Amino acid sequence: MPDDGPALLSFGVDRAMRALREHAAGRNVIAVLTDSTADQWYRRWERSGGDATQLAIVDCFDFTRGATTETRTNVVSNELVVTELERPLSGEGLQSVYDRFFDGWAESPRGTVVYVESLRDLREDTDGETVESLLERFRARTAQDGSGIVAGVPDDAVCEAVAFGDAFTETVGEPSFDSDAPTAVQRLRATDPTTFGYFRQYWRDAIEILDRIDRSYVQAGQLDTELSSRTLGATLSALAQLDALAVRADTNGPNRYDCRRYDRERAVELGLAVELLPE
Repeated sequence: MPDDGPALLSFGVDRAMRALREHAAGRNVIAVLTDSTADQWYRRWERSGGDATQLAIVDCFDFTRGATTETRTNVVSNELVVTELERPLSGEGLQSVYDRFFDGWAESPRGTVVYVESLRDLREDTDGETVESLLERFRARTAQDGSGIVAGVPDDAVCEAVAFGDAFTETVGEPSFDSDAPTAVQRLRATDPTTFGYFRQYWRDAIEILDRIDRSYVQAGQLDTELSSRTLGATLSALAQLDALAVRADTNGPNRYDCRRYDRERAVELGLAVELLPE
């Protein structure tokens, strides 16, 4: 991604709209809407002072709206086009729509910013692998000066923020927690600073390992990881102390943990909470 184009993930719809307004001035915009209607979003965009050279709205709607076709495009003006895309969404359907806009603006010198209203909605309509593929495609198609991506997630969408965070170079806002995650990690820091240090540094690696375990316990000798058994064991110990992973046996090492009772959502919340703590 070029330095002057955004690759930005935002917690909160209003914050995402402000970020889009800041980065989209004088550029073309493709807005993928999964929560607002095209009319609702466009009114907010105008009130916010949004200034795009050309604006393409992809309105992803539920079939109960009464549409008779899967995709319908309405050219409102020379500057505004609205395409309605029926839900549930597919990666192929979305790619076909936004590729059409990219191709139409191929000769434009202004650059294009893709705005995704909710990565959570995209994941729920499709799956995580499809969203990752779409974000890769967005990056490829915006790989020129001034182009980029602005995507939003709800304030409590901690799993999506971690799952798709590698696609972005900047995050604005902070997640909200419905659990005691911030208090729990502060307590661990106070009572067991060594284990806390391992967790703070390696929690993403541990979650990645746990996500690909297909047995009831971690098989340390068969893991494709650069983490030592000691490092992994200490990080998993932190997850156990923080009530995100159960212990299966009173032994030492990674194999003592019961992956059948692994709470991924809590693990992610704890990880984001620890990253928000001051050094």
